Amino acid sequence: MKFSIIIPTYNEEHDIVATLEALLRLDYQDKEIMVVDDSTDRTPDIVRGYADHGVRLIHPGGGGRCEARNLGIREATGEIVVILNADAHLPPDFLQRLVPHYEQGAGYVLVFSKVSNLDDLFARYIGCFSDVSYESPDYGWMNWTEGFSCRKDIALKAGLFPTGFLMPICAGEDGFFGEGLKKVGARKVVDLSIVVDHVAPNSWREFWHNRKGRGAGSAQVHRFLYKWPFSKIVIRNFLKTLRSVAYGMTLSPALLLCSRAARHSHRGNADLLPFFGVWLFERAAFHLGEWEATFQIMQKEKALIQKG
Repeated sequence: MKFSIIIPTYNEEHDIVATLEALLRLDYQDKEIMVVDDSTDRTPDIVRGYADHGVRLIHPGGGGRCEARNLGIREATGEIVVILNADAHLPPDFLQRLVPHYEQGAGYVLVFSKVSNLDDLFARYIGCFSDVSYESPDYGWMNWTEGFSCRKDIALKAGLFPTGFLMPICAGEDGFFGEGLKKVGARKVVDLSIVVDHVAPNSWREFWHNRKGRGAGSAQVHRFLYKWPFSKIVIRNFLKTLRSVAYGMTLSPALLLCSRAARHSHRGNADLLPFFGVWLFERAAFHLGEWEATFQIMQKEKALIQKG
């Protein structure tokens, strides 16, 4: 069984070395590593330095992360593709532990995502809220994790990642792709004993950009993929914004969420108020991204119609 590891990158010069070094430590021979890069920094130069280790550098056409992933999947020669972010570090036995699942008929496999840089407040917030999501015994809602893998033929059958829109989708495409795999009958396996470490945003600037992008992706997904009318998207945006304002003003719901997350922190309840502050910051970034993307899509579609 051969694995193809696909890493789409955009300006990842600070993360890519650790990721590639972890991949070179994998104790599995039948694999290939492909970096699909569209960077403007030193990332491609760094990747070229690993050519002697079999790391392949591919340049996409500037269509964003979805296009890069699709290109990697099409170019893959392995039966199983592993789609990796540039800040994720696979354990040495990762591929070995996936083999039994695919031998037993898995279509795609989800694993446990663990934030590694927990000394940083913003990263710790992300990691603790992620841990909360794993508390439920029902993982039926999950369709994507770090270290995601699936059969190449099923990915092709599902239509790959969504592309070809007025702008590249910047978030939310992962879950949509997982839904596509499920629709074509792929069997999902969740193995939380396999742990993949990843580095989360650790500064207010990175966190703001990340969360704002998630908000933008929400608007894009509902317009481009689910074909919602703008009226419905605007109502949804308004209700979600109103809920966040209500949670923040009444304190109790937001503090309860942050309390649950703080239980997973090594600082315990000392993180309750800091997490609440980050939660408010996160909500502002998310909703701003959601509204900005909604109006941006409106303007682009209007200009396209006027152009004829």
